[in-house]
Amino acid sequence: MEELINLINQYPGLSKSKVSLSDLDVAHRVFFNWKDKGIIDYEHQMSDEDIANKVTRKKVVLNAFEALWVLIIKELRSFNVGLSTIKELKTFLFTVPDFNFMKEMSKDDIMEIGRIAFDHEVNTFLNAFNIDIHGMVDFVQNSPDSTKIYYSPMGTLINAILLSGQSPSIFIFKKPSETKLSFEVFNPTLESLYYQQTDEDYKTEIIQGLVEHSVINIPIRPLFERFFENKSLLKYSKDFGLLSTNELKILKILRSRNFDKIIIYKNNDQQITIESTSSVEVLGHQATELNKILGLNDYERAEIFYRNNKNVILRKTKKTKIDLGNP
Repeated sequence: MEELINLINQYPGLSKSKVSLSDLDVAHRVFFNWKDKGIIDYEHQMSDEDIANKVTRKKVVLNAFEALWVLIIKELRSFNVGLSTIKELKTFLFTVPDFNFMKEMSKDDIMEIGRIAFDHEVNTFLNAFNIDIHGMVDFVQNSPDSTKIYYSPMGTLINAILLSGQSPSIFIFKKPSETKLSFEVFNPTLESLYYQQTDEDYKTEIIQGLVEHSVINIPIRPLFERFFENKSLLKYSKDFGLLSTNELKILKILRSRNFDKIIIYKNNDQQITIESTSSVEVLGHQATELNKILGLNDYERAEIFYRNNKNVILRKTKKTKIDLGNP
């Protein structure tokens, strides 16, 4: 529960509508066909001015959850997964649990319901991670509608990546003899922790599950990493708050390209030190440049290399310290 709260507090920008369809390389015609087929729930956010002017259609802009879902759809379509299956998966990923019936119950009542209603594996999972269901109910009930998406399985996927550095997947699976599909958010880290609470072997259980089921596995981390790698999506990393102020400082130094070599390392005192080395060729008539560098103390360490009798190269090293505890 604490991680869900942290996700909202640290990344409130994830729910902002920012990403355009062109950045996702999806045609409007395709997007609205998906919408008509029910695999995307999207409505334009109309301002009072839009309503007054009777605007019916605007540029499509998506939040981080919706944009990631489009990337998932594209991945599934590349395997020719049918739209009906994708629609079922959408319902699974975006459905927020309804805790209304638990609102007036005590913690003991809720745990008793869980003991009766849930199977052994679910109860073992709840006990293993000491999940406070009662606290979760209270928190979700008091949250605005705009943050409810954080508590959905889609929110769980992003939560695992951003706050825990984990690599979750979506499993679409079924028994070969059956037609009904099932869906699961699979997180190897949590699975390993769960099986530590049982007498079962983690690897054996996973392999057994794979040999007994037909499975489609969609790893989510590589798709989400496109917000840091793809030129069209990278610009939204700031809007969504994916990069902290300190991380933006690091990128600013890197983008300056005013260095020959750069070393970044993390100190034990919660600081990042960026050590950059650059070279300045000082010709006979450019001694003033050397005077300026030395006079302004624009270096941490300086080395002078003689190219010939007239020219020298000054190699200077600067260190920038960024305190991780203070943005």
